[in-house]
Amino acid sequence: VLLSLVGSEMCIRDRCMAVAALVFALLSFASGAFAQDADGAAAPVEEGAGESDAGPSTPAEGEALAEPTAEASEAASEAPEEVAGDIEPFDAPGESVEAESSDDDWGEFDDWDEEESEGGGSGGKAWDFQLGGFVEGLIAPRVVRSSASANELTSAEARFRLNVDAVHEIASARFRGDVFVDGALSRIWFDIRDASIFVRGGNWFNMRFGRQVLTWGTGDFLFLNDLFPKDFNSFFIGRADEYLKAPSNSIQTTFLIKKVGLDLIWTPIFEPDRFIDGDRLSFFNPITGQIQGDRSPLSPIQPTLPDKRLRNGTIHGRLYGSAGPVELAAYGYVGFWPQPTALTGTLPPPTPEDVPNLTFARLAVYGASLRAPVGGGLFNIEGAFYDSFDDRAGTDPTTPNSQFRGLAGYERELFPKFQMGLQYYLEYTLKYDRLTSPGDPTTGTPPPGSYWIPYLPNEFRHVLTLRLTQLLVMDKLELSLFTFFSPDELDTYIRPRITYKIIDPLAFVVGANLMFGRDDYTFFGQLKENTNVYVRLRYSF
Repeated sequence: VLLSLVGSEMCIRDRCMAVAALVFALLSFASGAFAQDADGAAAPVEEGAGESDAGPSTPAEGEALAEPTAEASEAASEAPEEVAGDIEPFDAPGESVEAESSDDDWGEFDDWDEEESEGGGSGGKAWDFQLGGFVEGLIAPRVVRSSASANELTSAEARFRLNVDAVHEIASARFRGDVFVDGALSRIWFDIRDASIFVRGGNWFNMRFGRQVLTWGTGDFLFLNDLFPKDFNSFFIGRADEYLKAPSNSIQTTFLIKKVGLDLIWTPIFEPDRFIDGDRLSFFNPITGQIQGDRSPLSPIQPTLPDKRLRNGTIHGRLYGSAGPVELAAYGYVGFWPQPTALTGTLPPPTPEDVPNLTFARLAVYGASLRAPVGGGLFNIEGAFYDSFDDRAGTDPTTPNSQFRGLAGYERELFPKFQMGLQYYLEYTLKYDRLTSPGDPTTGTPPPGSYWIPYLPNEFRHVLTLRLTQLLVMDKLELSLFTFFSPDELDTYIRPRITYKIIDPLAFVVGANLMFGRDDYTFFGQLKENTNVYVRLRYSF
């Protein structure tokens, strides 16, 4: 039914429909073959340094975790948001990145040691293969008139996911691949989210290499020290929360000594965010001073990427540990800003042939976080210094200024099955006076450090968030609300969602992405013409 809606709304080409029909025919065969098999009925719970198949790492935080096992899959919870793909790892107050990484992850090695001793030696266990996935339909029409976008749909898609896991005692491999018909853009997409191999080198070392989704930090939908790729198009059009995290081709190495762990991740080729480019969602373009959507000849924007050389790769690091119930972590990053916020040249251009393009400036980030139980809930604090080392003086208008970003949050269960989370986020732009100073050549005062002073965010940008989650009807029904509000920019973003688990493998989701703002150039205000409601249906096997 959802596929018919997609086709009728967007008139997808015949070949798109043919491919979609083939995909669903394969799904029917697969679900018939595997849904009746008790060993393969549940998709394996993914606990890598990244996404979970049951859901994403919403708070921006992921983990270098244990490998999936058949026992873990069978014991996995089947809450509505898990079936729908919208579970977040920190929905429960006791869960945390550092705790899972330091205890649960390395506990897997203890289990392997026990199996080896019981079996009389290593090498006696065969490979364990698991196959799973889901099929999903999504439609998300705009509910406001857009002057910048001709398309009335932000999303209209039918998606098929295949999960494959192969697990052994010292190594494992996994695959997470999507194919979906995109009615909003009249395309067929193939998205490999994970194709990686995991190897352990004893109780103190493991490695995962290949394509994978990576994440860490303590924020809930707020990212400070998590500089791994994000997909903000997915976030604003009703896709499952797991799709907020985009994959990258990386090598992840984890070391553990006692209760102290070290994660080192190298991405040889820089992977930017899947940013809003005007093709699907409209945004404010400061160069033109207008909202830009698919009606604009400038859409989609195509920034200049760094050369594909090893020296332009990115390096991420995290040192973490615990002191009693308190979890501590320090972070580091060297690479580029994940969004195209810089220019390749000056404005106005010296010649018509030298018109500058958007690009990615160099960036280093240093940060730390703390998480601890307080008052029956969980308190977290995180900070990060964004070192824009190509423009530390703040006088280059083609490069963003350095920033300090801070976060404090608290979450707890107010009463049974009702969860509340609060966060305060601060973004402080350094050398702000140099961004806005008028400049005076006669006195030697440098020109302003920004080309678009009227559209600059405030020197201190504040954001408050609220999350409310209620489980009802024997945990089959989940009511969720997440709200962003900036008191200084006077813009807001509201994400209501209702998830109902019809039966264990089938979940129905209805929700909305509501954006408001006084000004067109603020973070959420620029997105108000993309306000939409969505319906999503997922069948897992």
